Formats: sequence, C-alpha cells, structure tokens
Amino acid sequence: MPTRTSLSLPEDVKERLQELDEGGDSLSDEECVKEKLRLLQEFLLADTQDQLKILEDKLKSSELSTVSYAALSVLLSRTVENLCSNWSFFLGRVHEDGDAMKSPSAPKGKGGRRSKADSEPKSELQGFKGVLIALHVLQCLYLYIDMIVHVLYGLGFVCQNKAKWVSCPLSRCPNLAVKEAEDDENMDEEEVLPLKETKKMSQAKKKKQTKNKISWVGEPIKTDGRKEYYMKVRVENEVVEVGDCVSVSPADPSHPLYLARITALWEDGDKMFHAHWFCRGTDTVLGESSDPLELFLVDECEDMQLSFVHGKVNVLYKAPTENWFMEGGMDDDMKVIEDDGESFFYQLLYDGECARFESPPKVTPSEDCKYKFCASCVRNREREAQDLPNVCEPLEDEKSDSKVFYGLATLKGEQYRVGDSVYLPPEAFSFAVKLASPVKRSHRKDDVDEDLHPEYYRKSSDYIKGSNLDAPEPFRIGRIKEIFCNKRSDGKPDKMDPKLRLYKFYRPENTHKGPKGAYHSDINQLYWSDEEATVNMAEVLGRCQVEYAEDLVESVQDYSSRGPDRFYFLEAYNAKTRSLEDPPNHARSAVHKGKGKGKGKGKGKGKAALQESQDQEPQEQTVPKLRTLDVFSGCGGLSEGFHQAGISETHWAIEMWDPAAQAFRLNNPGTTVFTEDCNVLLKLVMSGEKTNSLGQKLPQKGDVEMLCGGPPCQGFSGMNRFNSRTYSTFKNSLVVSYLSYCDYYRPKFFLLENVRNFVSFKRSMVLKLTLRCLVRMGYQCTFGILQAGQYGVAQTRRRAIILAAAPGEKLPRFPEPLHVFAPRACSLSVVVDEKKYVSNVTRGNGGIYRTITVRDTMSDLPEIRNGAAALEISYNGEPQSWFQRHIRGSQYQPILRDHICKDMSALVAARMRYIPLAPGSDWRDLPNIEVRLRDGTTTKKLRYTHSDKKNGRSGTGALRGVCSCAEGKSCDPADRQFNTLIPWCLPHTGNRHNHWAGLYGRLEWDGFFSTTVTNPEPMGKQGRVLHPEQHRVVSVRECARSQGFPDTYRFFGNILDKHRQVGNAVPPPLSKAIGLEVRKCVQERMRENATGDFLIIVSLYF
Repeated sequence: MPTRTSLSLPEDVKERLQELDEGGDSLSDEECVKEKLRLLQEFLLADTQDQLKILEDKLKSSELSTVSYAALSVLLSRTVENLCSNWSFFLGRVHEDGDAMKSPSAPKGKGGRRSKADSEPKSELQGFKGVLIALHVLQCLYLYIDMIVHVLYGLGFVCQNKAKWVSCPLSRCPNLAVKEAEDDENMDEEEVLPLKETKKMSQAKKKKQTKNKISWVGEPIKTDGRKEYYMKVRVENEVVEVGDCVSVSPADPSHPLYLARITALWEDGDKMFHAHWFCRGTDTVLGESSDPLELFLVDECEDMQLSFVHGKVNVLYKAPTENWFMEGGMDDDMKVIEDDGESFFYQLLYDGECARFESPPKVTPSEDCKYKFCASCVRNREREAQDLPNVCEPLEDEKSDSKVFYGLATLKGEQYRVGDSVYLPPEAFSFAVKLASPVKRSHRKDDVDEDLHPEYYRKSSDYIKGSNLDAPEPFRIGRIKEIFCNKRSDGKPDKMDPKLRLYKFYRPENTHKGPKGAYHSDINQLYWSDEEATVNMAEVLGRCQVEYAEDLVESVQDYSSRGPDRFYFLEAYNAKTRSLEDPPNHARSAVHKGKGKGKGKGKGKGKAALQESQDQEPQEQTVPKLRTLDVFSGCGGLSEGFHQAGISETHWAIEMWDPAAQAFRLNNPGTTVFTEDCNVLLKLVMSGEKTNSLGQKLPQKGDVEMLCGGPPCQGFSGMNRFNSRTYSTFKNSLVVSYLSYCDYYRPKFFLLENVRNFVSFKRSMVLKLTLRCLVRMGYQCTFGILQAGQYGVAQTRRRAIILAAAPGEKLPRFPEPLHVFAPRACSLSVVVDEKKYVSNVTRGNGGIYRTITVRDTMSDLPEIRNGAAALEISYNGEPQSWFQRHIRGSQYQPILRDHICKDMSALVAARMRYIPLAPGSDWRDLPNIEVRLRDGTTTKKLRYTHSDKKNGRSGTGALRGVCSCAEGKSCDPADRQFNTLIPWCLPHTGNRHNHWAGLYGRLEWDGFFSTTVTNPEPMGKQGRVLHPEQHRVVSVRECARSQGFPDTYRFFGNILDKHRQVGNAVPPPLSKAIGLEVRKCVQERMRENATGDFLIIVSLYF
C-alpha cells in the first residue's frame, strides 16, 4: 500500500478546520463537528481511490497470471468499496453515539445477500502466490484503516464530546510518564462474546425434500432383517451408486448445497441412503479465506431419505504427488478442478473441535461389507469404544461373593494391569495428613495510616498478580492392587462400571512437611504408602511409571531424563507417626514396568508374570535428528528446546539483529547463522545461488527437514500499545515471508510461534490466511494456544502455535500440560467467527507435577545490588530445589554468568527501597515522605491539590486529586509535580488504568513471574520486576531462568541487549514439550515403515 507513514491533509482542508476551531463561522458545536466530519469524509474517499490506483499498479507489475490478477483486482476493488461505505456510515454516526471504536457492518445491498459476482473472484485465488498476495493486500488495507483512525484521533473528535467518549489513547495527556510495556496478563479475563453452538453437520443441516423420481436399479444384493440393500438407484435421469457423491438441498435457498458420499442404499419402508458428509471451507476455521471448490472430509454421517438428494456431483480426491517435496516454489496457479458448479475436490480430513486438518486415514473395507461400509462410522465407533472402560482376563483363582476380579482393564486405548501406576484427579482420594489451607491475604485499610500511605486505598481487590494461591494440586498417583467389578443382583459382573483398588502414593507436599518439603525434593519423587483407595476406572487420566530407586539399573537422573511420566520412591510415609520408613516388601517386589499402549506381557496370574514383564521393558527407538532451519531465531530458545528433545539439529539460522545472532553462534557453534534479510536470502536460493555474499552456504531445496520460527510479533502483541503503527504493521508481512520459506523448502515439519493475539489479529484473518496457505500447499496443520507455565517455568506466557506436517507424516498433537498453573492464566481457547476452538489437550488446568515458583527458580542466586555489573561470579552455594539442580546442569567448574541488573536512577532506587517485602506490594504502598537520595538531593512530598470526583476524600478528609482532571476539568500542565517518592503520574491517571496495579511491584517467592519482557522497568505496564527481598530489578540471569534457559546458556551484548534476547525468546521447556510430540510422530512413522517393510519381505519370501 502507501509507503508513507501517515496521512497528510491538504492545506485547504487544514485551513478550513482551523477556521472551524476558531469559531469564525458562528456555528454551534454540533454543526461545527458535522462540518469537520464532512470535510474528512470527502478527503478520505478521494484519497482511498488514489491509494487503490497505486496498489493496482503494483499488482500489475507482479508476476501473476491474467486470471489471478483479474480476481485480485475485483477483490481489492470490492474491499475498498466496502471500506469507503463503512467509513461513510461511520463518519455519519460519530457525533450521534460516539461509538467509533466499534467497527460498523458494511451496508448490505438489496436483500442483504451477496451477488454471484461478489463470490466469483475467490474461485480464482487458488494459487499459493495468489493467497500470499491476498494476505499482503489485506494487511495494506488494514494499515490504511489504521492511518484513518490516527487522523480521526488527531483531529480530536474523541475529546470534543467528553460525555460520550472515553479518553483517546493517542490523544493522551502529555504529562503521562508511564512507559507502557508488553503484558500478556491483560488477556486473562477476555471479552465474553456470544458464541455459536457447535453442532455436528447432521444436526445443523436443515434439508429440503425434492420431487425427483426415484427407482432402484437392479435387484437387492443383500437382505438384513427388513432392510434390502442395493448398489444403484436412479434419481430422475441419473444413476447413482454406492461410493458416488451427491448434493442435498438445504431448506434455506440462500445456503449452498450440502455434499455427501453415499456409503449405503437400502429399502426399509422408505428409500434410504447413508450420507458421509463433506464440509465446505466456509464451515471450517478457514472461513471466507477458503477455496470455494475445496471440501473437507469430516467424521459425521447420518441416514437420510433419498428424496432429499438434489443431484449427483463429482468430488475428486487430490492426492499429493510423488515429487511433492521438490515442487516447492513453483508458481502453481492451475485450477485443481473446473468450476462447473458440480465439481469439487478434497485432500484433508477436518476435526471441527480442534481445528485440525489431517490426511484422511486409509481404511480398506472387506469384500463382504462394501455395500454398507462407512469409514466415519468405523472411526466413531472406535472412539466411543475407547472412551468406555473395559475389563477382560478374569482371574479364576481369586473368588469373591460380591466381586469378579480381572487381570486387565482398558481405557482410551491404554492397557492397565495389576502393579501399574495411574494418574487420578486430585479429588479421587484424600490423604490421612490434613494440611492447613493457605490463608488468602486481605487488605485491611483500617490499619493503614492514610496520611502516610495516601494511595493504599486503591488496593480494593485481594487478588495479587503472580500468586499461586488458586493453583490446583497435581494429579494423584496410585498403584493398582486389584481390578474388579461388583456383581449385580443376577450374579453377573457390572462391566459398565469397573473399579480399581490401589495403593496411594504421597508427594512430598502431601506429607506433614507441606510445600517446604516439596521445595527441596525432586519434582518426580514420591513416597510409598499402605493407605488404600477404591476409585472408578473411568476416573483414570493416564498411566505412569513408578520405580523403587534402588531397583533401577541406572541413576535416578538418567531414568528421569528419559521423559515425563517417570517417578521414583526411596521411602514409605507413615501418616500415623508422621515419619519416613523403609518400603515394605510388597512395595519393592510389585514393581511393574509399563509397556506402553497395548504391550503388557503379564497376564495378571501371579508374581512370575509380573517379574517376567519387568525384565522386558522395550528399548526406546533411536530417532534421527531432523535438519532444521530456524528463521527469526533470536538467541535460540526455540532451537534449544528442540535440541533438548533430541529431535532437531539446527544447521541454519536467520537473525537480522546482530547481538541475538552472536548469542545463537555462542550456543550453537556448528550452525550457519545468517544476519541478512530473510527475503534476500530466499531470493538468492531461488535464483540458484549456493552461497551468500559472505561465502556462507545456503540451504538448498530438499535440505531442510524441519522449519521453525517466530515472525516478529510487535503488530500482534496485546502488550505493545503501539501495535497499529506503520513499522509494526509492516513487520507483520514477515509472516508471508516465512510461509514462502515453507512453500519453497517443503520441510517434513513446520512450526510458527507467535503471541496469543496472533490468532485474533485483524479479526483472525491473518490466522485464516496462514492456515489457508498451508492447506493450499498440501500440509496437514492445526493451531492452538499453549501456556509456558504449564511446561516447567515460573512465568505466565501464552503463545499461539501453528503446527504443520507434510503429506505422509503424522501431524503432531499439542503436548499435555506437565505442571499445574494458576487457572486465571490458563484460558487457552480461541474464538474465531463466534466459534470456540480448543486444542487436543485433555488435561485442562491439571498436570502431573506441581507448579514451579519464583523460589524454585532463583532462591539460590547470590545477593547483588542495584546496578550489579560483574559478568561472571561464583554461585556461593549449592542448588536448593529440583529446578535449580536441573537448570545448573553438570558444569565442571560452575560459573554464574550474567547475574547483572540495570542501574536505576537515585530516585527509582529510593522508591524500590521503600516498597515493602510483603507479597502484592507495589507503588500504592509507598509512603508520602521526603527522602534524601544517594546523589545528595532530597525528594518532595506529593501534594494533593484537587478533589477527586470518583474516589472522594480520604478517611481523614484529605484531598486525593493531583490534577484538575480529577475534578472533571482539562489537565493543567502547571499541576505537574517532580521528584516525589510517589510518582505523580500514577495517581494522575490511575483511575482509568486499574490504579496501575503492579507497577513497582515485587515478585512473590511462592508466585510466578509476569510475562518476561525485553526491558524490566518498574514503571512499565509489566511492573512486577522487583526482587522479592532485594531492592533492585530482576537480573538477566533471573529473567533467563524464568524462561527456562540453562545457566550455561550465553547471551551477547550490553545489559539491555541481553534482556531483549531473553524477553523475545521462546521458553526452551515449551519448545522441548512440542519437540517431544514431534519425536513421537517420527517414531510412529518409523514403526509403520518397519511394519510395511516386514510385510513386503514376508510376501516376497512366500
């Protein structure tokens, strides 16, 4: 779009506006505003058309086919036309209701329905390049809208009608001194929107019967009770047979025809068929960005009367080509299928709840049931069967009058035997030791001297940011002693409700030691107990492996490092005596090693079978590391997690900012790191170059097996208050650049990481077009929101993740949470087009480990002062928590690096010194006193000079306003006060900014960090950056630990450079969890290939 950064009003318009401001025309206020709006509207309409012409000229110069250019041109023209109409409508009502912040709906044409011409151009946008350019066009248009918004605000329309308008963030008081920074926590309580109820297609579709003549062709091929099955039927003049696709008429003629595959035909009083539905792209998360000719298979089906059939249609399966991996970067604008209104294509299966696009599973029906085989029914029955608990292998040698005992139970595809250990929800059973519940703190204003602490009254809520008081308990763990079903009155077992009798395991925090006991213990350490509990099999959440440590053939560290779900115990806990003892013999001898899904060997007949299974634990399959290209790599947090998961070897990285690139090199000396524009590098590769200008070898097509990266997110982040400015919006186009890398290299796996707001940015259009690009390339893909705090860091950090897998690979699932975390920070659903989507994660706020706290993270680090600058110091002590032992690693000569912090000014240092050490303390606890600073100057007391219309007076009758705006008047610059211990700007604007809760806030030892930012600043919106006990901001190393970086990880540059590297990084524990899911997919693929190769060899041999 335009290269300029702001709109410029013509001189005549400026002069006229100035005349109106001076009141030269003797117009009323209302008439004056209307005249301004009229002038603005005329200018915007004319300028929009000029910009359209510029953009069309640019499009003409692009290498597009005539058809694609025509389609884009029409789409652009209509979009700008709607834009102008919207702004005309908007400007016409601004003065009436002051609702400029709501985007008005476009005025509808006659009947409120789109014409055929409106929808036709979309069918031409099938090529990948067309989709990318459409994405660019959309961003340009939104950039232009942002410019218009700036003009509106700049003209002061927001401030002219204060009774109806709130203060404009772009016309804010010049005295506002708060540095606003990134803040992910504002998303905790999201706006509640009216949601469409998610229904299955069979339930949502209202059909219309036709008057077509219907007659069977041929004789019945099978009779089943009253049903007579046929292979063919005549509908009007067309013959339709099993396997053909048909259209079904909707009850509402404005809706498109419904499409389905016929999987069975029969007569049962009525002429019937079984419909396996397809869904259109508009019924998926892709919405209006989808290809109108592309359908998606869904696991939904139903029986219907043949009278609903409208006619026969052609649905083609678009299989990936044999040379798919090498076809990247080709300009493929050819149509997949001709748009004749009766022809469509599909390539993927769609899961509407999780928004997953996957390759359709291969299902081959047997010869005797081809006439009524429905793959959807088969998969749905399998899922329903897996969701129900089942028992088998009855134990005949164990008799009971009221119970029947079994050796095996199954649930959700998992097998459970006696001796296995299982996860259960926290409410499944309780412990004999009753611990006191944590006491929630309340702010008692009666005990506070309001003259000394005049801002304390603003603490109206007991909620403390970063508190873990509401964090749930981790899952209970028990070892199965018995599997049984109670007998019914007829003497038969009630197999619908199987039970488990199990031994309870205590976690350290469940003993009398409480949380302090957990702090020093390993995160996966348990205590045996002879306490028993009976639970329903349906409550089981999964299985885990619990071993007696002295029975291990390896160290506890090596055993634990081989993945989650591994626990150990060394002692037993006696709740009666509140003491630790040696485990009893039955605890040690009943150790039963897990076999994974469906691989248990023992039959539950006795100890011999259990011992046999112990000795046959399968060795983990070696997985080759994927050659990885990390784009927008930063200092390497994403790659570090993948390396820890053992799935990736980063051969290449691209990072334009030199300090971050240098940090990546320090930690990955074998990686080729490019410090160039990613667009320039890709252009070099596509033009056939082997090296760049520095002689560095460029990755070639076929080299990259995994592509990962996080395009710069300033335009998406809810934390960056200036996200509509030109620079940030321009950087959003790097999403397109990143997708171009994916299209050219065609990696096996693709990951895009961004801030949570990415999924809702521009009404989710950027998300939709990103997924559309991946689908168009042929990738399987999905998206979700993950909370880093659930994967082992003491920080709330929600991130949007898009995963994609090439045809033939398994699409990774999102990792289940490992650690419990504060529920307020775990709102991870996404609303797109009024539909709520959730990832495949089933544990919700649950987790197998306790939460990681600030104390776990950094209590072992030595004390430093404000401005500490020593780059290397000694630890001066041993690690105290599991996290600290884990994060320090096994250094030969432990050296603590980058435990340095910003040197704050004398005034800021004094403010930090007077913030109390109590949890939840912030600027509102500051005393209003005079203090002598380290530079020899003395602060002033803050003077309260005005009444506060909102908050009234203090209990002592003192004023609470510091500016005339507190009385409802305009701000007076003369009211500004300087050099006060209580920053004047905070009470000045606190009423409309939630009292600036958290500024100058201390971290809580038992809480967690706010989202780690690129510059810890006490006056930032992310103000909780003070050490819990020391009078300073957090250090670089403390921030790095909050992100999960090992202490051996190096950063580069000055202190602000290092903070920026840490704040922009992906937490390695989060990327490790994702990497382990990718690893599972690679292993599953290897097993399938091995099985296939074995079958081929057997068939050749025989």
